[in-house]
Amino acid sequence: MLRKNNVLDTMRRFCWVGLLFIVIGGCKPKIPENIIHPSRMGVILYDIHVVDGYIASIPKQDSAKKVSAAFYKGVYRKFSIDSAIFTRSMNYYYDHPDVLSNIYDRVTTSLKKSKDSVDKIQRKIMLKAEALQKKKRDSIEKANPKMAAAKAEAVQKLKKDSIAKVAASLNPVNKVKKDNAPDPTLDKAMSKRQMPKGAPGQGALKN
Repeated sequence: MLRKNNVLDTMRRFCWVGLLFIVIGGCKPKIPENIIHPSRMGVILYDIHVVDGYIASIPKQDSAKKVSAAFYKGVYRKFSIDSAIFTRSMNYYYDHPDVLSNIYDRVTTSLKKSKDSVDKIQRKIMLKAEALQKKKRDSIEKANPKMAAAKAEAVQKLKKDSIAKVAASLNPVNKVKKDNAPDPTLDKAMSKRQMPKGAPGQGALKN
C-alpha cells in the first residue's frame, strides 16, 4: 500500500511539472510564419550593422548613398529575403521589445568580438609596416654611409637650432637690455664734441 502511494505521488509530481512547462511555453509569443525567426534575425542584423559602420566611414555622403543600397541588397540576397520581409519582421519585433532585446544582446556580443578581432589585426599590420619601414631605412643607410652621416649631422643641427630658439625665447628681457645698452665709444665722442675749447678739463689733458 505504501509503495502504491509513493508511485502515485511521483506521477502527480510529473504531471505538475508537465503542466508547468506547458504554461511557460504557452506564455512565450509564437513567431508567425511570415516573420524571420529571432535566431536568424540576429545574424541578419549583425550583417546590417556591419554595413552601417562601413557606410558611416565613407567621407562623402553622395558616395555613401550610392553604395548603401547595393550593400543592403547584398545582405538580403545572402539570406534569401527582401526589404519587405525584413521591414515586416522588424516591425513585429518592435511590438515585442523583450524578444528584440534578446536578439540585440547576441548582436552586440558578436559585434564587440568582431571589433576586438579587427583592432588586433590592424595593430599587427601597423607594427609590421613600421618594422618594414625601419628595415628599409637601415638597409639604405648601410648601403650609403655618407647619407647616414649627413642625416645624423642634420638631426644634430636641428637639435642645436631648437635649443638656441628656446633659449632666446626664454630671455627676451636680456636681449632687449643688450640692444638698448649705451655705446661707451659713442658717449666719449659726444662728450669731447660738446666740451668748449677753454674748459679746464682740456688744459689738464694737455699737461
